[in-house]
Amino acid sequence: MKPFDSVEIQTRHQRLQDLMKASGSNLDAMIVLNTADLYYLSGTVQTAHLLVTPAEEPRLLVRKVLERARGDSPLEHIEPLESLKTLPERLASLCGPPPWKIGMELDVLPAATYAFYSKLLGDGTEILDASRLLMANRAAKSDYEIGELKRAAEAQRLLFESIPELLGREGISSCELQNQLDCRARTLGHCGIIRLRGMNIGTGIGTVTSGPDGALPNHSLFPIGGKGPHTCVSQGGSRSPIEANTPVIVDYLMSLSGYHSDCTRMAVRGTMPGGAIEIYEKTRELLRFCEETIRVGSIPSRIYEELIALAEEKGLGDNFMGLGELAVKFVGHSVGLEVNELPVLAPRFDEPLVEGNTLAIEPKYTHPDWGVIGVENTYAVHADRLENLTELPEDIISASA
Repeated sequence: MKPFDSVEIQTRHQRLQDLMKASGSNLDAMIVLNTADLYYLSGTVQTAHLLVTPAEEPRLLVRKVLERARGDSPLEHIEPLESLKTLPERLASLCGPPPWKIGMELDVLPAATYAFYSKLLGDGTEILDASRLLMANRAAKSDYEIGELKRAAEAQRLLFESIPELLGREGISSCELQNQLDCRARTLGHCGIIRLRGMNIGTGIGTVTSGPDGALPNHSLFPIGGKGPHTCVSQGGSRSPIEANTPVIVDYLMSLSGYHSDCTRMAVRGTMPGGAIEIYEKTRELLRFCEETIRVGSIPSRIYEELIALAEEKGLGDNFMGLGELAVKFVGHSVGLEVNELPVLAPRFDEPLVEGNTLAIEPKYTHPDWGVIGVENTYAVHADRLENLTELPEDIISASA
């Protein structure tokens, strides 16, 4: 069964062609290689080059495996690419003779690969960065895509319902709780792969931390650090037993069909300290503010500024989104086929939100003794509301100590 029907794919290509024309870059074609972009525009992850021009029908040139690509994709023109040496000929058949202006995903394309294509496509051909156009094309989700996020969120609800039984096991560590939740997520249909855009950005299916170990900052661009199971990871849960009456934060990504739903809840073995409850309620109030105010037309950078100011008013300013100067500089991000999509609730993101944007909003506070305390929901942006796709209870999840 093909993941996307022909209408869905045609709509995506038409929008991308419109963006190419409006960009002023005068691109003759794009060569799409990145897995998430390729899947979005073709419906397959087989090794291929997708050629997109401002006016012609797209061509999917498959290196491996042609039969699977034809079974996956609704595109009309799916052809074998026996040798990369023939790629210039294929481009010439679409764009005319070289030199060309070719767009590629320079935000993720290795330098050696860039050099290879520069030589292959010949003197005079310019390779320009098309990553922003491709990411902008994916930013507004269709009804189908939002439906896939809702399916993932429903599986997420079932995953979080398993926490009390697992957390109640004597001597369980945050690392082992994470392992058990990973297994449960796969049982619920998780694809097992988390896709993020960029170099040296990786994460597992989820993160579980607790207590002082959870307050440890690390190298990552995420608001939750953690000791991690080993120095080669240095992120997430440790192998120390979770202490009774100590906050546990559980941040999990669910993906059943490539589309990621992102959700965070708090848990405890025993009784949550009163001060931690107070902090948690304040982070929930920040989410309620977002739900009441974010609509089509809202400006991401202004939302960020308002949330930072509101966190300060509530006494969360010093360690909001991380410890002191190590805090990350965002409060939310879009999710889709990749976890770090556009738009981002962060400085300098000034384009107004549009219908179908998604936002994983995650107000979090780092306490030196209790670790990270916070909440996260995934939303869809509409003209009249911010729709919560992760309709899980936000109550603190408790287990017997």
